Amino acid sequence: MSQYDLFYEQVKKHLAGFNSWGAWRNKGKTYPYIANIEGKNKQAIIREIIKSDKVPTDLYRHPHKDAHHLNSSQVVCYEFFRPMMRINPSNPEIGLADKKLIRFVKDILGINISENSVCQFEYEDKETKALFKSYTQNGIGERSQFDFFIKDGETEIYFEIKYTEQSFGPWSPSKKTEDQIKNHCLYVEKGYIPMLINSPYFTQECKDTLLSFQKDDFASLQNPFNAQYQLFRNALKAGKSKYSIFIFPAANPNPGKEFEVFEKNLLDGQSHILALKWEELKQYMSERFYKKFIDLGASDAIID
Repeated sequence: MSQYDLFYEQVKKHLAGFNSWGAWRNKGKTYPYIANIEGKNKQAIIREIIKSDKVPTDLYRHPHKDAHHLNSSQVVCYEFFRPMMRINPSNPEIGLADKKLIRFVKDILGINISENSVCQFEYEDKETKALFKSYTQNGIGERSQFDFFIKDGETEIYFEIKYTEQSFGPWSPSKKTEDQIKNHCLYVEKGYIPMLINSPYFTQECKDTLLSFQKDDFASLQNPFNAQYQLFRNALKAGKSKYSIFIFPAANPNPGKEFEVFEKNLLDGQSHILALKWEELKQYMSERFYKKFIDLGASDAIID
């Protein structure tokens, strides 16, 4: 087994101890780390899963289709950040930063945000989406969604959360329609490349490499932009008062190696694009969160 396979198997075995909803069964196979939702209200089950960390579910309204998997990075994201937020009475889907989140941001970025900072899960950058849509006649625009987002005046912080994923997502022409491929090429040509050229955080060599590709190559996996699409897409949000943060486990070897190559070969020494390891953030976690998702050797996994 590879190091990643060993990590993934360890996570699945460990999380089975936190599954009080019964094991999911499909095509004769049993999956103890996936909550059984057959014949049940899936969203209700997911709300119970995230309440297992004694966290209110009031800001959790858009679960992914696989959020009943106990290793869902969306649920990990929610369980980590929700205890750092206050309810925003003017908008039920957008929270406000509490003192713990303010300290977290100060510690990792060295900047101050206020208690008026707004926070959102599954944030969609509608402005960028509309801009990209204007480049095409039949496209819906680039779906620039982020796992967690903080905004305080001109300060914007974008988070990408990983747990057991094998990698940051590439963009592939596989299973794409002709129109989707054409639109992607337009997004790269008219949207992402100008953003890259204007970014102070990428090396000139990186910019020259991507500019050397012809338009016909904008949909090729040989193009490093597509091969490391999600890293590029998120990192390009960084700016004067904007930050792009990636969080993943040190125990999962793949995301760390991928970001290391990305940073070494493409980024120009800076502090607005940052990778954090879950294991480094223990002081911001509840004891149960740590035992559930991080301390895979914990012997006291408890089913609520």
